[in-house]
Amino acid sequence: METVRLVAHRRSETGKGPARRLRSSGRLPAVLYGHGVSEAIAVDSKELLLIRRSEAGANTIIDLAIDGEADVCSAILREVQIDPISRQHLHADFYRVAMDEPITVTVPLIFTNEPEDRFKAEQALISYVTRDLEVRCLPRDIPDTITVDLQELQVGTALTAGDIAMPQGVTLVTSVEEAVVTTASSIVRAEEEEAEVGEETAAPVAGAAADTEETAAE
Repeated sequence: METVRLVAHRRSETGKGPARRLRSSGRLPAVLYGHGVSEAIAVDSKELLLIRRSEAGANTIIDLAIDGEADVCSAILREVQIDPISRQHLHADFYRVAMDEPITVTVPLIFTNEPEDRFKAEQALISYVTRDLEVRCLPRDIPDTITVDLQELQVGTALTAGDIAMPQGVTLVTSVEEAVVTTASSIVRAEEEEAEVGEETAAPVAGAAADTEETAAE
């Protein structure tokens, strides 16, 4: 896992007004928490954006140099609040980590050898249920991605989280039974859908029998 450095500054003022002034000056209000400590900080908005867009991924270990201190705090970016209209960064949450203590993170999946041509020839469908997994490991062992090889995937089978090999030092947190990829014959699925429609059509309408009886009685 790649490590990057980011300069941060403690801030004494909180609230909407000071936050707006910070953003106007190119800095982003943030909070650093974890291990019993929570403090308000500010970081450079552009530098944080570059980190988020880097190839290292969302779980980059960030060395926060707070107010130029020699002791750098290691953290990961937990959340960034973004304005839904302007897409401007509004606030960031950093989680303090200890390099010798495991943490739980979400890692994206990369699918290889996808059998799209083979499934098309067999008139089958493939569905991706999830594209990330929750895992636990030491900060230095956090993988950028986890590769999933679909070469042996067969029609009518499913790939679960437990079927995916974890990198060394990484433990799966997601349930081993959780589906990641499912497959089905398009013909079978069409027949099932037709059967469901038929059942709905044949189902008696509530009160129909009673209405018939009442009509006969009249």
